[in-house]
Amino acid sequence: MHVTRLALAARDPISLCDFYAETLGFDPVPGSQRSVEAGETTLWFELGDSVPYHVAFSVDASLDSVIDWVDEHVGVLPTDEGPSIRFDFLDCDSVYFEDPAGNVVEYICYDGSDGEFDPETDVLGVTEVGLTVPDVESFLSDLTAALDIEVWSEFGEGNVAFVGDKHARFVVAAEGRPWYPTDTDAEIAPVSVQCDAEGVFEPEGLPYRVNVGQ
Repeated sequence: MHVTRLALAARDPISLCDFYAETLGFDPVPGSQRSVEAGETTLWFELGDSVPYHVAFSVDASLDSVIDWVDEHVGVLPTDEGPSIRFDFLDCDSVYFEDPAGNVVEYICYDGSDGEFDPETDVLGVTEVGLTVPDVESFLSDLTAALDIEVWSEFGEGNVAFVGDKHARFVVAAEGRPWYPTDTDAEIAPVSVQCDAEGVFEPEGLPYRVNVGQ
């Protein structure tokens, strides 16, 4: 799966967009004050009340250089294993930080990534989108049926699941479960995603839209 567009709510979308462009080095979209390019993904910030999201980006650079860059520019969030954490089932190492809105952002270095990190060229796109739900099991059933994608992995006694594939996936989390590695509870907030999965998904009672307009 590939995520081509991700829209998130923000109380101050223009200043948050400036952070992603000026601090993180994402490419501004010409003529827009609310969107940037992150590799294959256009990241859009919509005006609205929100709570912290979880979003991960894949990066093509050595883990040590990503840690050093993130720590210098925004500050690394410590994990259980130090400045990064290993996920064997994903064949990757992850580095976390928070943006000014309190969103929990993750840079994922898949095995084989190498070289000095350059944010202008080495951010490849969105690889995880967090979706918070009251009932993980029923939501997974609806999501996989609507988009013809599969549950890839589940853990935490059924309160979190990865849906999609190694390239990109939804992280479905139970409401109130903290976004790792913080104490920030996962809460429901508007998310709009365009990706190359087949189908359209607009769950009743939740502010989520997938592949709208396709």
